[in-house]
Amino acid sequence: MFGMGDAGQVLVQLERYLADGREEITEVMARDLVGQLRAKRGREVTDQVHLVKALRLLSDVLILRGKAKEGAAEVRRLHRERRALERTVRRADPSLLERLTPAAEDHLRSLRAAASLGRAGAARKALKRLVKTRPGHLLAHVEAVERLGEAGGFGRRLADAVDAAGPVVQVEPGLSLVPNTAPESAVLLERVEAALSTCNDARARAALERIKIEGDALRNREAQAQAKLQAAIASLEPTHDYYEYG
Repeated sequence: MFGMGDAGQVLVQLERYLADGREEITEVMARDLVGQLRAKRGREVTDQVHLVKALRLLSDVLILRGKAKEGAAEVRRLHRERRALERTVRRADPSLLERLTPAAEDHLRSLRAAASLGRAGAARKALKRLVKTRPGHLLAHVEAVERLGEAGGFGRRLADAVDAAGPVVQVEPGLSLVPNTAPESAVLLERVEAALSTCNDARARAALERIKIEGDALRNREAQAQAKLQAAIASLEPTHDYYEYG
């Protein structure tokens, strides 16, 4: 379908296709790319980076398309190839390890795969591995409850993660919870509220009440600021049309 020298460009194209909802062509092309990269002997570091990225895209699109078993298998392969990449980079230049995608992002994929198969135990293991490498990862806890409910301690863990995330803040997408320890896992307030509202755990209810109060306070503050601004603008407008006296 494409030359091996174009792997980096193909990955960019696949990301664009997936973002646009073109899941079928993404799957076909990702399978092809993964197959070509895996078949290559003596892969260079760049080839291994491309393989890991291609496996992420393939596992994501398989889970999105409801192919949970295949998706879970690709996630397991992703972990193996990522570890191989880490070993290679560590030998070549350990300082470059910081530039790799955090392992937590792949543990989140394990959680999604396990949840898609209805395997709560495997999802809990994936969540524990994730928070061990990235404490305070709020998105993972929200997704666990969204996908599996509060059973098995997911509701309690979500409440703890919400409390650890700190106060509700105003950011560009809207009111959100942004953990200091894992800011990339920020979640919009409405989504956190929706997840907590499905939980009966007492700590989850308390966390929900707290963020609702904070969210309402921020909304009221914003409304008051807008009202003051509009009043200030109105005060600058002339009360008479002087042109009518010309």
